[in-house]
Amino acid sequence: TVFFKKKNKELEDPMADVRYTEEGKQKPVGNGGSTNRYRWTQTINETSVIIGVPEGTRGKDLDVIIKASSLSVRLTKGPPKKENEDEAPSPILLEGDLVEKIRTDESTWSLEGGALVLTLDKVKKTWWETVLIGDEKIDTTLVDSTRKIGEYDDATQGAIRKILFDQRQERLGLPTSDEILGKKLIPPLPPGVEYIDKETLDANTSKKNDS
Repeated sequence: TVFFKKKNKELEDPMADVRYTEEGKQKPVGNGGSTNRYRWTQTINETSVIIGVPEGTRGKDLDVIIKASSLSVRLTKGPPKKENEDEAPSPILLEGDLVEKIRTDESTWSLEGGALVLTLDKVKKTWWETVLIGDEKIDTTLVDSTRKIGEYDDATQGAIRKILFDQRQERLGLPTSDEILGKKLIPPLPPGVEYIDKETLDANTSKKNDS
């Protein structure tokens, strides 16, 4: 709970514009979603978490701890202490375990327009369903992964294709790329190739289904 007026009015109610699928998952906005504490967006490489902070908050007023598997964001000053009460604990803005690991040396935070922005560099290049374990999930099948795919390097584009292929296979009840490789249904990848060609996977999957 934050005990001060928030400067960024758009973050006073992050859940205000959330829409849901029939399965009860959030429809992604900016490839991310919202909770009652923050909003988040993502690319295949990183996740951005946007948290509303009290008006007048400065960097020294925040205690931000970014670990490989968890996040903690607290205000260093709590609400006014009432008479005959012990010192109030610092308000917790965000705390929990991450759904996927991040690179702490490449992850940053900054104050922008009355909000705290955490930029988290993903270890595994995949689409996150949520940021913290236990928070609401988005439907990753609705993620816009092709709009700027040409801006990524070849390896990243391959990772996107692999994710989309695996999601499609799972929906159809068919083997994923890793399962196909494990069963040696396609030739081994040549040295230096970091992803599986989508057309090759489709072709081999079709052969398997026809057999």
